[in-house]
Amino acid sequence: MATDILIRFLGAGLINVGGDDAKLEKLQETSGDLSESLKQTPWKAASFSLIAFDPEAPENDPVIKEAIEALQKRWPTYVNTFASTPITVIRAVLLDALIKAAVDDDNIGLAFVTSARNVLPLMEAGNESTIWADIIKEIEEQVNDRAEADWATPETISVSAMKYVAPTTIKISTPKVEVDRALLTKQIAAASGPHNAAGQATGDNPNPQWASNNQHWIAPFSTRMAEVIGGTLDTVLAKAQIKPIDLSQPLTELANTVAKHVDETLKAVSGATAGLQRRTNLIWWKETLYSPSAQGSYRNMPPSVASALMAFDLFQQVPTFSPGSVAAFLHEAVLSLPSCEADKEWPFIDLMREALEADQLTPLREGAKQLITETIGRGPILGILMHGINTPMPDDEKFRTLVGVPAATPLTAPQWATWVFRELQAAHASQDTSGTKKRGRKS
Repeated sequence: MATDILIRFLGAGLINVGGDDAKLEKLQETSGDLSESLKQTPWKAASFSLIAFDPEAPENDPVIKEAIEALQKRWPTYVNTFASTPITVIRAVLLDALIKAAVDDDNIGLAFVTSARNVLPLMEAGNESTIWADIIKEIEEQVNDRAEADWATPETISVSAMKYVAPTTIKISTPKVEVDRALLTKQIAAASGPHNAAGQATGDNPNPQWASNNQHWIAPFSTRMAEVIGGTLDTVLAKAQIKPIDLSQPLTELANTVAKHVDETLKAVSGATAGLQRRTNLIWWKETLYSPSAQGSYRNMPPSVASALMAFDLFQQVPTFSPGSVAAFLHEAVLSLPSCEADKEWPFIDLMREALEADQLTPLREGAKQLITETIGRGPILGILMHGINTPMPDDEKFRTLVGVPAATPLTAPQWATWVFRELQAAHASQDTSGTKKRGRKS
């Protein structure tokens, strides 16, 4: 899809290069340059989108100027082909650049889709309508695939088996010990009497008595034999002593492995049930109609104020990537406000003025200040809100230039809420590069 946007515009008769393939190639090269630039500055995605959507985009907008400069580098003589600033050609090139970047980067895709859902229904697309419909559908499916993965609750939780390498077998061995029988025999003989059968002295300290003198012999014999046998056993047991075995290392390794496995199991359970927990929290939020940022009930606010604050509070509770059904959920949550009239409308500029002045919407303005770091020409309404409560509201003509839709455009409270929510999502996606999911280029 990303390679045929310009051809689609040519086929619809929206741009004309006189059948010159070389000129078409220059436009495609310019689109590639802008796409690479956009990947380096993803915060421009909303501005690129809002200009690409608008057939009445102002020629002096910074995005138009940036595109013209890129075109001049690739095609210095383009002015000989077009009588004036070729707004439709530039818009087609911007769109092609956006799609190329969005195919590779989900964050840019989200900023593109959310901007499209806000602005395109208010634009006079004319012959472009079929092109836009196909483009948005494909990118939205890509973004929703990412969102559904973040919100999914699997039927089963798979936990890998605990991986533990058992320590090597502990070998216990004892030294080979033998009794010195010759020495033992000599010592027993010494305990038995002063001489052996050969008439030789039995030792240095033999038993001076013979067994015939039982009364005197028995006492030294028993004492000496106890010393002989006890000493021999002590010597044998001392040599057979088993050294202490240190089991601290294998037990520590086992404990660490079990702890790691339990931690991974808990993370798997937490990750698998995160989507369910998120949905449960949102239902609770919708039923209570309580604002965590304002610490009060939405029921006590005008519906136009409450709807914008509900958009901010919902944004705070969900991931950057959320299914399209989340915006529909917000729509229904706003309708559940007791004071909300489903068909009541406010001019866009009045809603903006209120958003700049209402005390309850301070969290929204502070959030805009954190999300929007720089604005160039046309951009999201958050770029106006970020300047705070003393910001003067632009006149109707300037409003149209900055926002892309007429100041008098009527919006209901649910429509206003979803507009704010989508812009918050787009701004956060454009600023968040840590969770960017890069993709291989589709054919």
